[in-house]
Amino acid sequence: MKYAIFAIATLLSFTVNASGYQSEIDEFFSLYKQGQINQAVDSIYKTNPYITSIPDQVKNVKTQLGAVEGLVGAMHAIELIDAYEVGENLVHVTYMGIYERQPIRFEFQFFKLKEGWRIFSFSFDAEVFDKIEQLAKERAFQAK
Repeated sequence: MKYAIFAIATLLSFTVNASGYQSEIDEFFSLYKQGQINQAVDSIYKTNPYITSIPDQVKNVKTQLGAVEGLVGAMHAIELIDAYEVGENLVHVTYMGIYERQPIRFEFQFFKLKEGWRIFSFSFDAEVFDKIEQLAKERAFQAK
């Protein structure tokens, strides 16, 4: 019985921890899908007050993200690829957006403070196939 309670408590702890950063990601994609690029970027960065010290970089992210659909077409789907947790206070989350011409990778890095989860890094790129090719080659050599 002790083990069952411990397992449930551990599971609930993970769910509470994950829900903090996951709700930030969900809000980002909700705004992004509605075409509200600037608001989406602002929403993901709002957890980190130090972002205000680099307004030119934030503006650049908004501009580049705003150009994505013009380059690769409309988004058809977004899916979680991986959430890599480092201890209880750091997580790297990877999503893949499926667009008309090609997929785009979105990466979020969060760290946890007393107040909750804070974004450390947000990026997106079209290097999905390069990474998949690298992983496939590594996997092929491991199998032999």
